[in-house]
Amino acid sequence: MNKQTLQALFYKTLKDQDIAYKELDTNEYQLVKVIIPTIFSDNILIFEGKVGSFDTPFYSEGFQMLSQTGGTFGSPKAIGRCPDDEPPYSFNPNYYCKIAYNYIIFRKDNTWCLLGFTSCNHYSGVFEIYPDGYLKVFMSLDGGTKRSGDVLNFEKFTILCGDSKDAVLKQYAKLIQNNHKTLTFSKDVNGWCSWYWYYEKVTDKDIYNNLEILKKHKDLSYVQIDDGYQTFMGDWLDFSDKFPDGLDKVVKTIIDAGKEPALWVAPFIVSEHSRLFKEHPDYLLRDYEGNLVSSDKLTYGGWRDTPWYVLDFSNYEVIKYIQKVFRYFHDKLKIKYYKLDACYWAAIAGYRYNRNFSRVDNYRAGLESILEIVGQDSFVLGCNAPMWPSLGLVHGMRISDDIVRNKDRIHQVSFELFNRLWMNKTLWLNDPDCLCLKDLGEQVAASNDYSLHKATILLSDGVFMLGDALETLDSSDFADINKILDLKKQDKEISYNDDFTFFKVKLKDHCLHVHYNFGNEDRNITLENGAIDFFSCKKLDLNQTLQAGSAIVVDYKNS
Repeated sequence: MNKQTLQALFYKTLKDQDIAYKELDTNEYQLVKVIIPTIFSDNILIFEGKVGSFDTPFYSEGFQMLSQTGGTFGSPKAIGRCPDDEPPYSFNPNYYCKIAYNYIIFRKDNTWCLLGFTSCNHYSGVFEIYPDGYLKVFMSLDGGTKRSGDVLNFEKFTILCGDSKDAVLKQYAKLIQNNHKTLTFSKDVNGWCSWYWYYEKVTDKDIYNNLEILKKHKDLSYVQIDDGYQTFMGDWLDFSDKFPDGLDKVVKTIIDAGKEPALWVAPFIVSEHSRLFKEHPDYLLRDYEGNLVSSDKLTYGGWRDTPWYVLDFSNYEVIKYIQKVFRYFHDKLKIKYYKLDACYWAAIAGYRYNRNFSRVDNYRAGLESILEIVGQDSFVLGCNAPMWPSLGLVHGMRISDDIVRNKDRIHQVSFELFNRLWMNKTLWLNDPDCLCLKDLGEQVAASNDYSLHKATILLSDGVFMLGDALETLDSSDFADINKILDLKKQDKEISYNDDFTFFKVKLKDHCLHVHYNFGNEDRNITLENGAIDFFSCKKLDLNQTLQAGSAIVVDYKNS
């Protein structure tokens, strides 16, 4: 397989579909189509052809954070826990092909080939991956109303090929950056998050207790108040009785202690139990018949305080409302870090969007309205978000599932991060979720699991947040944490094997080798001379047994 073969299939499809195109100097294509109602479809085919075989390995993205797929054309394997085309996210699973979004990269005849969309301003790119190696690519108009004679400028598209997967992905990242400027933030994003120990039961006293310990650690700047401070989803300025003095006092106490307050908000959803839902049903999206419909009738309904409804950002009153919320947080409380959760729900299929909005338009309009208030000096993190629709509108992006203290989830999160490692500091700052080192209730992990989790967080080189109650961490834990924080400050290049069993972190005066064993049996590895365990600083023998389900970080000081 080579680029010329893929281009030939591409050009033939465009001709058959009567789609005009312009090949840009950037190795991208700008596609244009005039809509004629008699042949109009919400999904417009732009590529089809046989590109591989049953055994061709591939990786493809999902629409939202929890969806990633690997394996082969004939045997696709879910990497993320919740694929877009399977329950609970889809009520109509497709058993004939695998549905993917944004891009696909596959290896054929020792060549890595990538077909992908380099922009996402209004529409999304959809891929159908068939077991025999056949591939179809569509431009999905995502619900926007079209009329006869409308001229559609589709999102930009590219075809890339090369001998190195890493090189192809780096080239792809540069093309995306040309269309969506990467948002940057001047401060290191390190701190502590309340969710993974206290969950929605967090109280102001929990925040104060952890703040006292954080005062001793200058490199852990942020104190993130996660879900639980509000009464209901949507009523972000009504505070629960677990925060009897409101949010003001807690935030002021954090600032007075020399730390930075950070806040979890789910700005696109509204609980049926909320005051906002009862007072402003006119703020909410409806179906094509004009009926108010909760999200669980269209997709996964959410994880708590359900059912959820979704704000309509084609409504100017909704924009005024959400900007009022963030003005309070930003201008009055001086909060400069926002974790925006449940972002996907602003871009789910099945709602009728006004002002000719697509679902991508609705989501991006919401983000733009928030950035207008906080974007000059704040860090905005997307979570449970639609991936490509977030391009250029978030500083950071959660690229993995919620951490749970068990082997299966720790391994899953690692592979989610590895496949999205190339996005870090190119599309946004990756957030691998929190580092957790202590068991909690029914969440129990072995020491090997925690060592592997720690190695993965080290490699992520992005957002760094702790998730345990800080009083449970001992001096040894904080020594390891400080090593990771020190490493974050250094310039580095990270390379890896395609199977993610070995990573090399090249630094100015030394390098790290990270070895993984995701198997169920111990594996022997041979180290180089001068090998030192990165965390313990102990000299290592050249012949090592890497236990099943573990990882080791090896430091070579003079390499």
